[in-house]
Amino acid sequence: MLAGMSASSPERPRALLRWPTYVMGQLHRSGVGRIDTALAGHGVALRDYYVLVCIGESGPLSQQRVADRLGLDRSDLVKVLDRLEAAGWVSRERDTEDRRRHVLTLTERGRATVGTVEEVSSAVTGELLARLSPGERETLHRLLLKAFGEPPA
Repeated sequence: MLAGMSASSPERPRALLRWPTYVMGQLHRSGVGRIDTALAGHGVALRDYYVLVCIGESGPLSQQRVADRLGLDRSDLVKVLDRLEAAGWVSRERDTEDRRRHVLTLTERGRATVGTVEEVSSAVTGELLARLSPGERETLHRLLLKAFGEPPA
């Protein structure tokens, strides 16, 4: 191991650390990896959560609308929906107005799963941002939303 490096904190190139996009990407990768690992014990993946939240927040939606809102490839979404439907978290029915489309609805089991994922995600996010004060976390979140072009949460 090189001087200044430890197994838990690798020495990162300073030239990359000057770029906020690099730091955000590394933080994102670490967070997603940790959350996915923690969720594996609950039989759910982070991508499943994204789809569940999208459906739950906006009411019955078409598969196409969910794919568009989340920026997912439609064929990838179908695989996720197959898994969510099999788990009893989402119901998928033909649209009565357009039989070519499916309408997605979150089930009670799906809502419970969202709650579980939010607890896990909150805990992991707390660990990931433990070096920041609560005020700094709030500021970071607000600034990221602003940079992303979204209103404050």
